[in-house]
Amino acid sequence: MRVFLFGLALCSLLRPLQGQHFPLLEETLRIQFEVIDEGGQAVAGWSNISPEAPMVSSISVHNLSFIDAGLFITFSLEKTEKEFYYQINLSIQDEDGALAYPAAWSIKGEHQHIKKEFDGLELLWANALEEILDFNRPYTLLLTTRLFGDLAQLGVSCEKRPAFTYREQLPNYLGLATGLGLIGIGQVFKANADEDYQQYLTRWQDGNSTDEARPYLEAARSKDNTYKILAITGIAVLSVDAVGYGFRFFKYKKRVRQYEKYCPKDEAPGNKSPAWRLSARPGGAGVKIVARF
Repeated sequence: MRVFLFGLALCSLLRPLQGQHFPLLEETLRIQFEVIDEGGQAVAGWSNISPEAPMVSSISVHNLSFIDAGLFITFSLEKTEKEFYYQINLSIQDEDGALAYPAAWSIKGEHQHIKKEFDGLELLWANALEEILDFNRPYTLLLTTRLFGDLAQLGVSCEKRPAFTYREQLPNYLGLATGLGLIGIGQVFKANADEDYQQYLTRWQDGNSTDEARPYLEAARSKDNTYKILAITGIAVLSVDAVGYGFRFFKYKKRVRQYEKYCPKDEAPGNKSPAWRLSARPGGAGVKIVARF
C-alpha cells in the first residue's frame, strides 16, 4: 500500500511537467546605434551587428527608428517547429557598459509567445528617448531571443543522438531482396519462354504439324506473361521500397538536424573551466552570482 501511495504521489508531481515547454535556445543580437538630430527630429543612426559579435540566425532587424519618444523596432524571426514559440527581451547598454531595462508597461508589440507570425513584427520601447537616451551618444541595443518548446513532440531526445540502424533498415533490405528476387525469377521465365519459342520456330520450319508445334508456342506465351507479371511486380516493390526508404531517411536527417540545433554539445570532463556570471534583475533588488563548472 505504501508503494502504491508513493507511486500515486510521484505521478501527481510529474503530471504538471507533461507537455511543458522549456527554453531550448538563447541568442542575443547586438546593434550599435546613435540618436541623431535631423531638423529637430530624432533619427536612429544604426549599424548592423558589431563585428566581434557572432551572427544570430533566429532574429533579423530591418529598421530602427523613433515614434514620438519611443524606440521602434521592426524585425523578423526564423520560423519555429510546431508548438514552439519565442520570447524576446531587450535592453540598452551605454558607452560605459551600464544596462537599462524597460519597464513592463513600456513595451508594446510582439515580444511574448510568438508562434504564428514571424515576418513584419514590431516592437516599441515607449519613452526610451525621454528616460534613457541622449543625443550624439553611442548605445548598443541588445535583443535576446529565447526559444521554448518540447523536443518530445519532435521525437528527439538530447540523451541519445538519432540513429538509422541496420535493424531499422531491415524492412527496406527485405523489400530490396523481394523486388530483385521477383525480377530474377522473371528472367528465368523469360529465358524459358525464349527456348520454347525457338522450339516452336524449329518445328514450324521443319514442316511439323500444327498440333506438334503449337504447345511450344502456348508455353512460350504463358511463360512470357508470367515474366512480365513478375518483372512489373518486382519493379513496383523496388519503387515502393525506395520511396519508403527515402521518406524514413529524410525524417532521420531532420531529427539529426534538430538534435544538433537544440541539444548542447558534449564537453569532455576537466576541459571546462568555471564560469562566473554576475547579474542584477531589472526592477528588483539584489544581485545574483552564478558559478558553472
